[in-house]
Amino acid sequence: MGQRAFLAEIDAGLHTSFAAAGMADLATYTPPDGGAAVACQVYVDRDSEMIGGLRQFVAGRVEVAYVRTAGFRPVSKGRVLVDGELYSNSKLISDDGSLSRWLVSRVTD
Repeated sequence: MGQRAFLAEIDAGLHTSFAAAGMADLATYTPPDGGAAVACQVYVDRDSEMIGGLRQFVAGRVEVAYVRTAGFRPVSKGRVLVDGELYSNSKLISDDGSLSRWLVSRVTD
């Protein structure tokens, strides 16, 4: 087993435990091409702040980290329904093959 597969296995197991404790969520992801919706495991960070070297400050930001499972790869403009809120993937922040973290925007329509 390679490092990426090992980390993916750990992340999936940790998410299951965190979800059981109320610290992570199960969600529904719909690809932008209108394909079939799929269940997914996510962490949602609401109202996160970012402070940079030039003292930039961003408030009200929402990030979603998807647990990457076999064959699941979130993409730009994909939508995720979690805890009654609908978000659209705006910008990829990071993806190590195990967790894919996205800046998202709320969908209000």
